[in-house]
Amino acid sequence: MSASASAHAQIQAWIREVAQETLQRPTSPKKSTHPMRLRRCTSKSRARQPLQESSGNQRDPRIHLEKEALQSENGVSKRIRRAMDNDKQSPPKKRGRPPKQPTAEASTAFDKPPNLQLRPKSQVTSLNSSPTRSKKGLPNPGYAKPDAALGMNDLRSCQPQVFRMDIARARKSDPIPPAVETLYKKLTGVKHACIPSGLKAIYHTETDTPSKSRDAPADEDFLPHTAKQYPSGRISRIKQSVDQIQHDADWNHGVKAHERNWGKLVSVILFDYEIFQPDILAVNVETCSIAPGIIRLVSSTGEPIATEENSTTVTTEGGKLTPVGRMIDWALALRLNDDESMLVNRAFGTVEYVWRSMNQSLTDFIRECPIFVDLELKKELSLRDPEVQLAVWASAGLLKKRQMQWSTELPMPGIVVDGHMWASYLFFEQNEKLIMLGPISIGNTSTRQGTWQVYYQLMHLVDWGVTVYREWFEREVLGWARTCIEMPTVDVEDRRIAYSPYCQ
Repeated sequence: MSASASAHAQIQAWIREVAQETLQRPTSPKKSTHPMRLRRCTSKSRARQPLQESSGNQRDPRIHLEKEALQSENGVSKRIRRAMDNDKQSPPKKRGRPPKQPTAEASTAFDKPPNLQLRPKSQVTSLNSSPTRSKKGLPNPGYAKPDAALGMNDLRSCQPQVFRMDIARARKSDPIPPAVETLYKKLTGVKHACIPSGLKAIYHTETDTPSKSRDAPADEDFLPHTAKQYPSGRISRIKQSVDQIQHDADWNHGVKAHERNWGKLVSVILFDYEIFQPDILAVNVETCSIAPGIIRLVSSTGEPIATEENSTTVTTEGGKLTPVGRMIDWALALRLNDDESMLVNRAFGTVEYVWRSMNQSLTDFIRECPIFVDLELKKELSLRDPEVQLAVWASAGLLKKRQMQWSTELPMPGIVVDGHMWASYLFFEQNEKLIMLGPISIGNTSTRQGTWQVYYQLMHLVDWGVTVYREWFEREVLGWARTCIEMPTVDVEDRRIAYSPYCQ
């Protein structure tokens, strides 16, 4: 055998011995088996001990065997461990707060109810409104009829019953009280000739201009000298208001403005009369709800009617419904002098708090306001019926008079402003029922003639308030106040309750 062959045989034998010793060597428990740690250790060992090449340009097998031993972990190679890890790989964890899981009660609240029929789009009357659940065609479980769906027919089954009638039907059923007949004839007797005759020359002068945008009123449109005239010295101011109101009303109609834009025009007219007649007060009562609850409207069976309007809403947690407490927008009231205000406040001190008001609300700033004209306004094509809101408020006024044992002989005038159109109603009691007499057209803001008619009709209502209603107020309300003050009082549970039939 040659020398080279024997050297090769010795090398092969030595390799087998080293390999056997390496495989039988126990793994040290202190050595880190983390893949990254193994990688770092391997790289450092390579740096300290560079590869050595044996004779014949063959790689030293010890380095290869040591590398295989370091890459193994409990007898499992890296390739097998990577395959096992891929099988157990989970999706990446999402960042952020995990979503809330709906409860069983919440999930059932959004389930589709059976036999659901949606309203077709062709029945939608306004694009500017925000309909409630009932308008969208969705059922309203647990509620009575929503207030937006209430109509005048629903008020016939309430306490008191409310019936809307024209004058012919009202006269057939029962005799109309004389005070109602008198005011009705005064309102219906107003013709279209409502422009002051003193403005005839001014209107003709305005027409004789290069633009000639508007024609002058006809001679029959001016107020006759024999008719009731406007307040002296106020005609020029009224004319400016009429021109501005007509311009703003046309703009509201063109852009389908919000209800508050129409309310601005109403306030201009009412405040003009507050200036003309210092004995009256124009009050915004859109935040004043009906109180106490005993004078709110209920059904004939004693079950209250549900409503979903602002603070008057009314379902409690137990599902019990409370009565309707509708609110109106504006009111005309008498302005009390200091002596009358002091007398009324002394009378209020002798009764329970729920009766310390001269109208159908306990809101502080109107408790001492004897209201004689109610006004409800709506924008054009509104979903809510303004007549219903006015009727609910008037029914509360009737119940308040009954509770206080005040006379119900006088009518309760009310006005509905529906966009351009103005209409008046007279509420009065007839055989334990509340009759809503009307509508009586009192003008419109779409024309100059119609706007002047609104001013003229309101002048009749203001004159009625400072004369006829004033006499009733002094007799009934101030008479009641004097009676309460003269009667003895007693302290019961820190409340001063008078021995009076008007107190509970």
